[in-house]
Amino acid sequence: MDAASIERVREILDSTGMKNSEIAGAIATTPDKLSKSLSGVRKFTTTELALLAELAGTTVEWILTGRHRASPAIAARTAMAAAPHTSDIETIARRFSEASDQLTMLSESKRELRVLPPLRHVWSYIEQANELAADALAAISASGSSVVSRPSLVDVVEEVFSIDVAVTSLPKGLDGCSWQTDEQRLIMLQPTDRWARQRFTLAHELGHILAADAQELIAEEVPSHSSLETEKRANSFAAAFLMPESEVEAQIGGSDPDDEQFMRAVCHFRVSPIALAYRLQNLRLLDPSKVESWKAVTAETCALATGDYNLVATERARSGADRIPPRLLIGHLAQYSTRKTSVRPLASLMDRDPEEIAELLHPVDAK
Repeated sequence: MDAASIERVREILDSTGMKNSEIAGAIATTPDKLSKSLSGVRKFTTTELALLAELAGTTVEWILTGRHRASPAIAARTAMAAAPHTSDIETIARRFSEASDQLTMLSESKRELRVLPPLRHVWSYIEQANELAADALAAISASGSSVVSRPSLVDVVEEVFSIDVAVTSLPKGLDGCSWQTDEQRLIMLQPTDRWARQRFTLAHELGHILAADAQELIAEEVPSHSSLETEKRANSFAAAFLMPESEVEAQIGGSDPDDEQFMRAVCHFRVSPIALAYRLQNLRLLDPSKVESWKAVTAETCALATGDYNLVATERARSGADRIPPRLLIGHLAQYSTRKTSVRPLASLMDRDPEEIAELLHPVDAK
């Protein structure tokens, strides 16, 4: 910890009017350890820094850098008539963003984010979406993966685009949202048994991040009729990304597919029937008069009708389960196992009581 950071800690101590022994108790350390940390002999732990920041009403980032983080923009997707308040989403997002900051601090090296494909300046949002989708698919192909064949699209998105993906409880009615800063890319998805919808939401939020246009919270229907160009672009991107034109044509085998061909294509792409119907219409592979007939049909109905029972079981289990980004979870477990940090940051990431996590990790010691 450099001299400037230690000086900011001293500012906090002076501002409280408390004795050093009282400060030590408040940040879960001893007066001796506090003294050694202030003299530069010992490093402050992440827990001590977090409690110091809480004590002063500031952030760990300010203690370490002297800078206050700018609030990131948020793009969200919901079926509600009125969007949840942005602050409600920020509270959830900071659970993951602060865990990322702590890992960077503990490893003492900045996370390198993969360079994203450029947003090309073309004449229409649809063309931009198609170009972004082509670039994204090329990046995935170069990594040896595929949007369609790989079991978990979440894993692909994390690995190829340096995006942490969490499945966690969000405000009621909210499908997903994205959080984007210079240091972290995060997508949060609502647990649900509507796995095709969650998959489209993931692609939609990926479109926002790749276009670097995350914006203030909005509400939109699925499929969206929003007049915002960025929303139209994100939806167009999701369709082109999840259902590449060449693969759609290969699956359909011509225009106006019969019901069985259509339902098998739904299972292949793991999208909703109405999403596939609109995609086929836009590619002029389906008569527009047939689109509405797929509106009330679900992806699960198609899977069951074609006998793809394993798809239903696999996708339901995945989409309905909470998920902590592996980079964050594994990183914090490693830091805790080497005693570089306490159990508190790990418990915060897992949204659990520290004593509960300590008991899980050390059941014999906890008794």
